[in-house]
Amino acid sequence: MKIQRNDADALNTTLSIEIEKGDYFPKYEEELKKYRSKAQLKGFRKGKTPLGFIKKMYGKSILAEAVNGSLQKGLFDYIKDNDLNVLGDPLPSEKQDVFDFDTANLSSYTFQFDLGMSPALEVKGASKEDTYDLYDITIGDKVIDEEIETAQKRQGKQDEITEDIELKDMLRIKALEIENGMLKEGGWETDFTLMVDLIGDEKVKKKVLTLKAGETFDFDIYNVEKDKDETHVRKYLLNLDDNEEKEIGRDFRGTIEKVLRLKPAALDQAFFDGYFGPDKVKSEEEARAAVKEEIDKYYVSQAKAFMYREMMDKLIEANQMELPEAFLKRWLKATNENLDDQKLEEQFPDFLKNLQWTLIRGELAKTHKVEVPPEAVKESIVKQVQQYFGQYGMGADYIDQTVNRMLQDRNHVNKVYEELLSEKVFAVVGDEVKTKAKKIDLEDFKAKVKEMNDRVNA
Repeated sequence: MKIQRNDADALNTTLSIEIEKGDYFPKYEEELKKYRSKAQLKGFRKGKTPLGFIKKMYGKSILAEAVNGSLQKGLFDYIKDNDLNVLGDPLPSEKQDVFDFDTANLSSYTFQFDLGMSPALEVKGASKEDTYDLYDITIGDKVIDEEIETAQKRQGKQDEITEDIELKDMLRIKALEIENGMLKEGGWETDFTLMVDLIGDEKVKKKVLTLKAGETFDFDIYNVEKDKDETHVRKYLLNLDDNEEKEIGRDFRGTIEKVLRLKPAALDQAFFDGYFGPDKVKSEEEARAAVKEEIDKYYVSQAKAFMYREMMDKLIEANQMELPEAFLKRWLKATNENLDDQKLEEQFPDFLKNLQWTLIRGELAKTHKVEVPPEAVKESIVKQVQQYFGQYGMGADYIDQTVNRMLQDRNHVNKVYEELLSEKVFAVVGDEVKTKAKKIDLEDFKAKVKEMNDRVNA
């Protein structure tokens, strides 16, 4: 096999690969014999079909497979042996000849492949001389109060109320369809729960706040709950099956059968043990200190995540690079059947930015010897599944089956690998660069995070 490399420039090269008869003939002959041994054609005993007949019927496809197998091995061995940093996959040259694969005249075949090359890169902006802002977030008493109140509600219980209704109450409603202000004969009956503060019609909400259990109010069922579409209304308020096409009016009269009010847990030892663990906290003062410690840990990690995102943007800005754009556009269209020219042009700038970051991250990983072993990917997937399904009480067998299924999903495994690699690279580079602490209160930090997310999503 003869391979010749022709560089158009630093980013584009073409490999010309000549496959000689000796490269593919042994495999071709071996496959012909295999076909003959398995063939059971009319007029011949199994395995006794003449070889010439096999060649006539299957020879072209067997020859094409043998040549292609030899070609693929030669191509990728050359890339590996010569340590070529290619982008995407090799593409057949637009000048490539089309072969007939004549089994009566076995000869040499020459193939040409275009390759997009990764640019040489020496990352700037990630050394001991570089400085990044790391926010020191001030956590006020209000945040601690809200966290403890939320915990009290989680451990609280719902009491049935007979007095006046309040905004945070939950109502159990029995509703009957009405027409022209009167109960409709044969009209639809339904029942559902409704949070008072989520009532969409303000007039209805004001009316409900004057009522008690056992009293009634009229409403449009499509507006009674805030920001809910027709699908939600039909399924959860009208209690219709997904495919049920029954015509039902909008107007209903609801009877408040029950009013439930959440009574938060008291700040006593039972609460402390339930929330923090047995005997870990024994007073409100200790509870507040423990909650603050956890909140501080969380926002330290959030501040680092924010710094890493800013670092990524600055590294991309500091390491602008030329890329083989024409090749990359060809490759994207070749590997994405649904990608038309308009979508390609719209999405290509984002693709280039992501590719730039991938190359920068790869170079940093290489410099700092960062690796993500397969067992780390599996461990991460196991944790994801346990956290998600554990809260629903799913057993170990179900969790194991889900993990195994996700490990077979190449796209998901690659996604987890990419996330872990980024985390490791950021951690190493974060320790390498200088950080400058900047005080900021929580609300201002949240505003900065929102601004960044809006910019990224745009």
